[in-house]
Amino acid sequence: MLENLTVRNPATGVVLSELKCDDAGSISLKFDAAQKDGFQSLNSMNLDERKKSMIKFNDLLEKNMNHLAVTLTNDMGKPLKQSFNEIRGVRQRISFFIENVDKVMKDNVVFDQDNMKEFIAAEPLGVIANISAWNYPYFVGLNVIVPALLTGNSVLYKPSEYAALTGLEIVKLLHQAGFPANSIISLIGNGAVGSELIKLPVNGVFFTGSYKTGQNIAKNTFEHKLLSKIQLELGGKDPVYIHNDVDILQVAAAVADGAFYNCGQSCCSVERIYVHEEIYDKFIEAFVNEVKTYKIGDPMAEDTYIGPLARKQQLKVLQKQIDDAKAKGGRLLLGGHKIDKNNEHVAYLEPTVIDNANHQMLLMTEESFGPIIGIQKVTSNIDDTITLMNDSEYGLTSSVYSKDKNVAKTILSKMKSGTTYWNCCDRVSPRLPWTGRQNSGMGCVLGLEGIKTFTQPKSYHWKSV
Repeated sequence: MLENLTVRNPATGVVLSELKCDDAGSISLKFDAAQKDGFQSLNSMNLDERKKSMIKFNDLLEKNMNHLAVTLTNDMGKPLKQSFNEIRGVRQRISFFIENVDKVMKDNVVFDQDNMKEFIAAEPLGVIANISAWNYPYFVGLNVIVPALLTGNSVLYKPSEYAALTGLEIVKLLHQAGFPANSIISLIGNGAVGSELIKLPVNGVFFTGSYKTGQNIAKNTFEHKLLSKIQLELGGKDPVYIHNDVDILQVAAAVADGAFYNCGQSCCSVERIYVHEEIYDKFIEAFVNEVKTYKIGDPMAEDTYIGPLARKQQLKVLQKQIDDAKAKGGRLLLGGHKIDKNNEHVAYLEPTVIDNANHQMLLMTEESFGPIIGIQKVTSNIDDTITLMNDSEYGLTSSVYSKDKNVAKTILSKMKSGTTYWNCCDRVSPRLPWTGRQNSGMGCVLGLEGIKTFTQPKSYHWKSV
């Protein structure tokens, strides 16, 4: 494990902070504090009191939004306007959790007859390990932290090393809102800290990140004596089909935004596009023209749409996919080059559009997680399109754009993905469970199901005499 974490602004390379990392000793002490004092203190508050503290936390996000948005942009390079969008959006999610937690926590009477009553009570799991992501630290982190605290779980929260300052701000405001100090505790460091954390007998492990890391977390967690609940969100290779009946300009703009928003660094970013042959050329023209309008540069500038890559090492992955696609017949229509900033700590990539794509290319089969997109022409054979869209080890989201609901229903009903979209994409709702299929993960957050996941049922048989 590192002794110190150097936090750099990915747009400038400037060092923002040097943070002391946790080690095995401090992680163990924090676990003990969360298990004993944190859990007990949190559950000495009743549900209404926890809700009041969460309402105050939500208000503090609004009150401190300017500072929080700037911190987020400096932390991981998200354009400032998109940082504001994320914080505003997470406030809506928090409101959903506050308004619906009672439905999950109330006793459920399933039988009451003569002198026998049977009911189910919801109890917290205990101590939750939240190993979070950098691309949407408010969305991803608070999808876990908020329902966990509301339902009475203490949380050990390791923000990504690429969004550590934002993670510390989140914990500070939760304490300020009235949550006990040891009910939500931050851990600082790289992946080694997360690995050490899951060696401890936590009661739940919630992770967002790569499939490889998620697989290791699941394996290592199950090797320990205490079986823990595990939720893994592990990315995707999300497909979109464009039917021949769409408004081409409107749909091209929507899908381009789905592919390039947040520099393409979203779990549910559009990563593959399949376009009906009858409108293929017109769609390509409209799509490229739309992407050409995206301003690349300083994420603090109001009109910047694409900022730097948060992780410079991802540039090698993206360049490999670009080179592979070109070698296999792909046409580079736009971008494809690194923007040289003469700074070893900074990586900008032009938004890149490649058509004539096919499934021999890495671009169409391996996760990109950056500002590049492959576009493939398809025929009227819907079954062939379904096969292509399902030709992936991932299964997070899939989309169909068509005026014909039956076309969408036919395709989406056969998609191996946890979320489907008709005439929209790259969208997450607090009212619906967020869950993956195949290598996109297991378990869920959001929706009522995403609140229930932080509880365990206890069955009561009550016989009156």
